[in-house]
This record gives sequence, C-alpha cells and structure tokens, in this order.
Amino acid sequence: MSLIPTEHWDYSLADTARGLLTLLSVRSTGVDAEIFIPELGPSVPVRSARAGIVVALKALSLGEGASIAVPLYCCPVVLSAIKAAGHTARFIEVDPQTYCISADDLAAKSNEVDAVIAVHMFGNVCDMRALHQAAPGKPFVEDCAQALGSRIGDKVAGSFGEIAVFSFRSGKYISAGEGGAIYCSRGELKSRVSRLVNELAVPSRLEECVHIFKTYLRSLLRRKPLWGLAGNRLWSAYTEKVSVTSQAPVVMGQIFAADRATAVRRLSQSAICIERQRSNSEYYSRNLAVEANMLSLETTGTFFNRLQYPVLLQTSQQCDEVAVRLQKKQISTTRPYKDITAIATAHFGYTGDCPQAEHIAKTVLVIPCNYGLSASDLDRIATSVNEAWAELYNRTQDITEPRRATNDAVVPGAQNRESVSQQRHL
Repeated sequence: MSLIPTEHWDYSLADTARGLLTLLSVRSTGVDAEIFIPELGPSVPVRSARAGIVVALKALSLGEGASIAVPLYCCPVVLSAIKAAGHTARFIEVDPQTYCISADDLAAKSNEVDAVIAVHMFGNVCDMRALHQAAPGKPFVEDCAQALGSRIGDKVAGSFGEIAVFSFRSGKYISAGEGGAIYCSRGELKSRVSRLVNELAVPSRLEECVHIFKTYLRSLLRRKPLWGLAGNRLWSAYTEKVSVTSQAPVVMGQIFAADRATAVRRLSQSAICIERQRSNSEYYSRNLAVEANMLSLETTGTFFNRLQYPVLLQTSQQCDEVAVRLQKKQISTTRPYKDITAIATAHFGYTGDCPQAEHIAKTVLVIPCNYGLSASDLDRIATSVNEAWAELYNRTQDITEPRRATNDAVVPGAQNRESVSQQRHL
C-alpha cells in the first residue's frame, strides 16, 4: 500500500466532475478554441501528442516516403506517428549527457534526411543550435511532450523549430488524461495544421464520458494505495503487451472536451509544479552518492523541467538489480523504452548504426522525482539508491582494479548527504 509510484497521475474526483460538466456546454463554443502555451502563445489542440506529430509532418508537405531523422532512444509512438504520416525513420544517435539527439551523428547523416524530429527527452533539452548547424535548411519538429517549460537561455522548448508538439497526458505536468497541442512558428503552417485538425473526427458525447471515467480510474490505479495493491501489476502487464505488439495505435481525432478544459486550467499553474519537481531533482543531485556520469546534469545555459530523473547504470543487469532492491523498499522505478532496439529493428527499419543509443536504452533507470513526493519519500529514495549502488560498486571493486577517485565522481559512502529539513522543499 505504500509503494511509491514513479509518475504523479493528478486527476481527482473533482476533475472528473468538471469534465462531465464540460459536456453540458455546446462543444463548438470552446473545444475548437486555441490553447495558450506559456511563453509561446496560441496553439492548436489535438487528440494526443502522437496525433500531433502526424499532423505536424503532414503540414510540412514533405512528400510521400520522406526520411525523418529521429533519435533511436525515444518513445516508439514517435516512430508509429512517422509511419502513420507516410514517412520513414532515419535513426540518429543520442548524446549520453542529455539523452537527446546527437548533433554530430545528425551532421553525418543530414544528406539522408528531409526533416528532423528533435525529442526533448525526460524534460532535458536538445542542443538546438548545434542541430540546426548539423542539418541546415531542414525543417524541425520539436517533440516537447516531456519538455513543457524547459528552456535554452531565454527561449523555451518549442520555439526553435517550425512546429512543436506538446502532450497533456496523465503522468505529465498537465495530467489531463490525453490531449496535446501543436505550436507553429509561421502563420501559413498554423493554417495548414488547423485545417488538418478540423478534418479529424470529433469524439461523441458517449466517447467523452467513457474517456473521463477511464482517466479517473487509471489515475486511481497509478496512485497510492492502489498502485501497490493492483496498479503496478496491471501496468506491467499492459506495457509488456504493448512491447510485444510493437506499439500503441495512433488514434487520430480532435481533443476531448474535458482534456482541453483541464489543460487550459492547469497550464497557468505548470510553473509551480515544475519548480517543485526541480527542487526534488536538486536534492537528488546533491545527495545521491553515485558517480557523476550516472546523473543527467543541466548543461550550461539550459533549464530542464525535470519531468523524469534518469540514472545511467553500467549494465542491464545492474538496472535489474537496483530496480529489485528499490521495489523491496516500496519504491517504483521504470526503464523507459528498454526494448526500443528490438521494436525499431522489427518494425521501422533500424539497421544497427546507433550503438550508444542501444546501450543507453538498456541501462537507464528512472526513479521517482515527481512533485507529489513528500520529504520523507525523497529521503527514502535517495538512501535506498545509495545503498543499492554502494553494494554493486563494492562488488565490482572486488573483481577489478580499484579506481582512483576524481573530481568527476562521488565515491559511495562519502559524507555528501544533506538533510531534507535543511533545504527548501515543496
């Protein structure tokens, strides 16, 4: 009953009631209206971010079968969206510091691609300046599904390409159920996007009602106490099924009325949630007694929204062992997209030229960092990670030559932990 979820699915009974009340209004009076993305401006709402990527690629008018540069390490629904738009994926390596698309590998393959999808992974941000230099003249779609509020300098994620796609799915900062939005940098692109979205099917009132109740039920199952009692096992079974079948379907349609209303209400408050979650991340960065290259630290001039907190282990077996140890301490973890190599090979034409991304997919473990965590939760998570890593580290040292401690590493057992009560939290 005390199992800590990795994500924070924030959809309450009050949100359910508001959603049902939304259906009493005439759909055309509000659902088709634009959604304002903070620090960007008006955007076009759509059923989901994956549907938004399909619309974005079609709006670019690339021609049938265009080659789209995309990082191998990303959510497979991005690959499904590329395929649904009538194009093919050209896989690119990722930067191990940010888990985002590699500018160096993009430069080497730029002559083979017609457009680029820059996926801002985990709320980290791609090096957009370097990417534009690597593929000059190519149109960019920014996948900001995980990067609401992230920035480079004084510019927010979503302002560097021709089109940006955002997600309001539950478990992210907006946590509306589903829903997404498409932001365009140019007026003619926005007109094309609006026309394409207006041609999509409008959910019926019955579909809206079913969606609202499903969203509430799923949210209950993703929170304590139901997460530990049943939700965790149900979610594991679902993700295993999706992995076997290669991907979830890309359902095209207009946004649910309840999702749009929830997104509009919460977007103005998203900065508060981001700051709380960044505070949690800063606590981990100060108190996790692991090697520095295992953590994804902000690069110079960037601001990560810290939607997720990845830890990079050395092997897949280490990921499994740490996850088991944390589960015993009532702490959930996830290994996002660990099967992406097999999925991309079997269904999207991957030929094995991104070994670094393959390794990262096998060795990334995400620990809870969400803004719903308490101070005691944070301390328990940090302590448990440190104990698990110290055991693995010492076991490795027993069979290898001792490594020299440097300024780039934190040796397990070092007195670097800081009491939660000594810092600002939530």
